[in-house]
Amino acid sequence: MFDDFTSDLRQEIAQSAARLMFEEGISDYARAKRKAIKAMGITQDAPLPTNGEIDAALREYHALYADESDAAHLLELRQAALHTMRLLQKFQPYLTGAVMEGTAGPHADTEIHVFAESDKELEIYLLNQNIPYRLDEQHYRMSDRPSKQKHELLRKRVPVVLVETRYGTQRISIFEADDLRTAPRKHGEKAGIHRMTLAQVEALLKPILTE
Repeated sequence: MFDDFTSDLRQEIAQSAARLMFEEGISDYARAKRKAIKAMGITQDAPLPTNGEIDAALREYHALYADESDAAHLLELRQAALHTMRLLQKFQPYLTGAVMEGTAGPHADTEIHVFAESDKELEIYLLNQNIPYRLDEQHYRMSDRPSKQKHELLRKRVPVVLVETRYGTQRISIFEADDLRTAPRKHGEKAGIHRMTLAQVEALLKPILTE
């Protein structure tokens, strides 16, 4: 019976966090979990859902509550992401997050990963293109380099540039060139996060762009 209660509570927290991510545009899973717990009035230690469980709840929430305006906004976000990815093609861009998954709400950020020898390389490129940006950072769980021991997950600080568009903020995480060989992990997940290449995003939007 206790296991059932724990499972139900985990699901409720996941659903609350998913709603916050969709309605308020929260992209940080840990923040969404903390805010969900506070909103639910939970004071004791809670059985936190994994990021993958929140993703599943977010897909369910989107399927139930997203309307035509949300679908139109998602298309605009994806088209804006495609424009940016084409501009940053030399940095091997990947689209990820809610815009890629199709669960972006009205206030969602667009998450793009790029790869460079240094974050300054991308900053100089943006300056030369007259694109204003702000600086931020984000921590990712990354697989360590191969060794005699099995891979271990490391918490890695990754520089982020924030670019404002008419459709919202684009968060461009600047990974090292060697990080291209491994995708970051979500909490509680063994596989790397899903990402789309420029070619895959172009293929996704081609039926719409050719209408």
